[in-house]
Amino acid sequence: MQKNTSFWTSNLGFIMACVGAAVGLGNIWKFPYMTGTQGGGAFVFIYLLTIFAIAIPVAVAELIIGRKGRSDASTSVRLIAQESHRSPAWGAIGGIGVLASFVLITFYAVIAGWVSAYVWRALSGQISGLDAQSAGTLFGDLLASPAEMIFHQVAFLAIIGFVLVRKLSAGLERANLILMPALVVMLALIAVYGAVAGDIAAAARYLFTPDFSKITPEVIQSAVGHGFFSVGVGSAILITYGGYLDKSIHLGKAAILIGLADTAIALLAGLGIFSIVFGQSLDPAAGTGLMFTTLPLAFAQVTGGGFLALMFFALVYVAALTSGLALGEVVIRWAEGRFGWSRTRASGVMLNAAFLIGLLTVFSFNIWQDIEIAGRSLFDAKDYFVTAYLMPLGGLGAIMFASWLIPLATLKQVFGSDGLGFHGWLWTARFLAPAGVLWVFINGL
Repeated sequence: MQKNTSFWTSNLGFIMACVGAAVGLGNIWKFPYMTGTQGGGAFVFIYLLTIFAIAIPVAVAELIIGRKGRSDASTSVRLIAQESHRSPAWGAIGGIGVLASFVLITFYAVIAGWVSAYVWRALSGQISGLDAQSAGTLFGDLLASPAEMIFHQVAFLAIIGFVLVRKLSAGLERANLILMPALVVMLALIAVYGAVAGDIAAAARYLFTPDFSKITPEVIQSAVGHGFFSVGVGSAILITYGGYLDKSIHLGKAAILIGLADTAIALLAGLGIFSIVFGQSLDPAAGTGLMFTTLPLAFAQVTGGGFLALMFFALVYVAALTSGLALGEVVIRWAEGRFGWSRTRASGVMLNAAFLIGLLTVFSFNIWQDIEIAGRSLFDAKDYFVTAYLMPLGGLGAIMFASWLIPLATLKQVFGSDGLGFHGWLWTARFLAPAGVLWVFINGL
């Protein structure tokens, strides 16, 4: 076991890292296509409720565990349990989150590799002049090439390792202080372009005018599940990041800020993307292909589309990096604490393991595309395992452990106050948020 000896050097660095962990492919790739396929404004309405009623309370619980335990996620829960005269077996809660982060990074690196492949396609002019058929062929050719996918997967993991092998202030914190402002600037430029050259009025109506007749149990489950996934709870990221916190930051305010920033970026991405899609009279309900087939087709049809495509995919890659760094930090910190390894060894072992298991994702789109687990491809099976089982269980365990098993006096001290905000969080954490997480879990089975 190793106690954390590193601290965030500033509150801004901590907030940037947490927002970077939350803002990733989920905001810029998954949120727009899920909005398009799940009822537009109806989906967004449920998603926003979820952020504040479920995701933020879970985020506070995870930060409390991290700040109090000051170690890797599993050890932090175990230490707090022992101090509170509970069974050390509670450490499994943190272990579930670590496993979720590990499985996530095994396929997250592959999807991020698709993005960097499209950065190259934009640079080399392959997006110019696309029609509907060639846009589909361009993406299909990528999925059919294991070698190209592996190259980009390795490059992504190598960047993660290059940053995370350094100490906290020089690696993870500095990277987010650079990447997050760059991401916001690029996203704002995309949104401005969409407003000028696209149909932002149609995009705004689509996102913010809910048709309540489209709210079905399936839409609710999707929106709640994505809200939970979007903020990055249930995967031990905030437990790990909380372990590097001093006592100068108010956890409730920090979690709200993280949730607000994550939501704002998701909505800004939706506005920019749907403005371009509606401006070119394309289908907003194109599903997972929205980013890799529909948008390249839209870029090909506008003046300066090649540069716009380059900027867009560079933006998405930056978002992927900030989340990838968070997932990598969770598993590397766990390996340091569990085995007593140096940071260099932990980074090498864990990221190489992520690469090897990630090959299952790569091959699920080509040479092993006919292999299925319970009717799902290898990629879909891993995705389902994480989002339907590990993350809800990790989040549920964290919020129940923090709100019910940590002594009240300790909770108040670690939270940073004993006011209305604390008691509002405590009620939500004990009753409302667990009910929501449990509902997501049961409906995902």
